[in-house]
Amino acid sequence: MKKNYTIAIACIVFIIAACNNENKTKPQSLSELEKIAADTANFTQIQWIDSAKDFGTIKEGEVIEMKFKFKNIGTKPLFVLSVKAGCGCTSPDYSKEAIAPQQEGWVKGIFNSMNQKGMVNKNIQVTTNTSNKTISTLLFSGSVE
Repeated sequence: MKKNYTIAIACIVFIIAACNNENKTKPQSLSELEKIAADTANFTQIQWIDSAKDFGTIKEGEVIEMKFKFKNIGTKPLFVLSVKAGCGCTSPDYSKEAIAPQQEGWVKGIFNSMNQKGMVNKNIQVTTNTSNKTISTLLFSGSVE
């Protein structure tokens, strides 16, 4: 879990460094990466276009993808710092690049319904460099036959 967080932070810092015209050097340490990710001067705002979905009814063993879209409504680049699925049956993916102001990004949950029966309610937690709500919870539900 810590390894995924460290990798996500490293990717974000690399993107920030690549996009910054004033300083093109890469940060040297993990503490420097954490400082960049926590810097309130870089906070922006996110608007979820959809944060809850119903996938209907599927057969047990089917694998489906739920894609959630968001928009950067702030004035600084938006970075997805981490994405965590609520259980092992869901694999998350997300926009890895910086999302420029007024642009859209996405978070995807790939749900494997093997050994799932009946109504299911799943979630994905998304951490971003936002001031309005740092952690967003995305929900999806449906029925597995």
